[in-house]
Amino acid sequence: MRIKSGNIATLVHLRHMNLKFRTLLFFGLFATLVCKAQDDKPKCIILTDFADPTTTKAVTWQTGGASGKQLLQFAKATASPYGEDAVSTVSANSEQVSNNTYGLNYYHSVDMTELEPGTKYRYRVGSDSGGWSAWTQFKTADDGQSSKSLDFVYLGDIQNDIYSWGTRAVWAAHSKMPYADFILFAGDCVDKGNDKEQWQEWFDALGRVAETTPVVPVVGNHEYEKINDTAEERALSVYWKAQFSLPKNGLASLEETSFFLDYPAMRLVVLNSMEALASEQYLIAQTEWLEGVLASTTQKWIVISFHHPLFSARDGRYGDYPELREQWQPLFEKYQVDLVLTGHDHMYGRSGNQPGTSDLENGEVGPVYVVSVAGPKMYGIDEEKRWMERAAVNTQLYQTISIVGDHLKFRTYTVTDELYDSFDLFKQKEGVNRIEEHLPFDRASELRFPNGKYTNKTN
Repeated sequence: MRIKSGNIATLVHLRHMNLKFRTLLFFGLFATLVCKAQDDKPKCIILTDFADPTTTKAVTWQTGGASGKQLLQFAKATASPYGEDAVSTVSANSEQVSNNTYGLNYYHSVDMTELEPGTKYRYRVGSDSGGWSAWTQFKTADDGQSSKSLDFVYLGDIQNDIYSWGTRAVWAAHSKMPYADFILFAGDCVDKGNDKEQWQEWFDALGRVAETTPVVPVVGNHEYEKINDTAEERALSVYWKAQFSLPKNGLASLEETSFFLDYPAMRLVVLNSMEALASEQYLIAQTEWLEGVLASTTQKWIVISFHHPLFSARDGRYGDYPELREQWQPLFEKYQVDLVLTGHDHMYGRSGNQPGTSDLENGEVGPVYVVSVAGPKMYGIDEEKRWMERAAVNTQLYQTISIVGDHLKFRTYTVTDELYDSFDLFKQKEGVNRIEEHLPFDRASELRFPNGKYTNKTN
């Protein structure tokens, strides 16, 4: 049979095209498998305290896909590498979270129990099919038998341009107190609670810090979103409970947004001020729950955190919440709460001289109220409403708190590590705390906007 040269050229061309198609198909499938593997690799890993911080820890993480059972492996940390045969392997509780904008997201968590106090553990999360995270470490809180001590970081609203500007606040605080027992965020971690990309920014800003230091997040008004475009009612972010494993000992209807944690040196109480302001029913219910929590504690120190401050001097339309003062301030004084840590005002203010039901002697102090800001969104001060001894605006800040026995140290730093506020509290045998101030209250030296008053029109 004779084949014309033109036909031979056509056959060669077809074979070449077939080879090219098969090559493209192979690399396309390979790229798909690589992307799939990357989707299944753990990300946004976060360590939290969900019960007794001396014997329990929780780890939560995300994957882009749902294939394969997600696992957590952990063991006591040693200086020797490898030794996977000695680890405990636990299957994760997994759930899907759906969002109209961002589709399905996959969350996984494990609650570790029966750990030993004051002990360092290593862990990793993931699966053989999807990939594993790096081995990383955490330490359980000391049981306080030798010394009831505690160190923690407190950050106000980080909220806007989180990765661009919030990162330096997180890492400055971590550098100052690298072995903190936990980091407290006083609400408004993001600007839009159902915006997955903003939460990703928040996790990116924390980086490996969240994998090694437990995070205690407080719910703020921006963790709530309108149910739909026309409704006024707001609902908690769909991501909140999926990405944080938090104590379930709070008000039954506000689980994981109201709760308490007992460290040997301190009881930390977290309240949901958003729901308290939105509903008188929730305000009264939280007040009743709060009194029970305060009355029952045997810890020497009591610290309370919620988002909206009891006292406010910020300019703009928002900031005064008399219903919270009426219900909660008397309890703070009755049970001699030591610190009340808040956010929302996007400025700094601190005072312990706000007694409503008790008188203070010279050198004594009632509950010390603090409002602070870690992110770049700022408000100004209305001097007519000034309540604080020490103030700052237009300044990103972080706070470190250390407790040893009867002594509490409170330090506020700018993100450039300038010491901005400093005081110590001392427990007295009878009555309220004694305070020792370390910096003068010189208003002329306060950090302010260069051109005076500034108001951000958003809430």
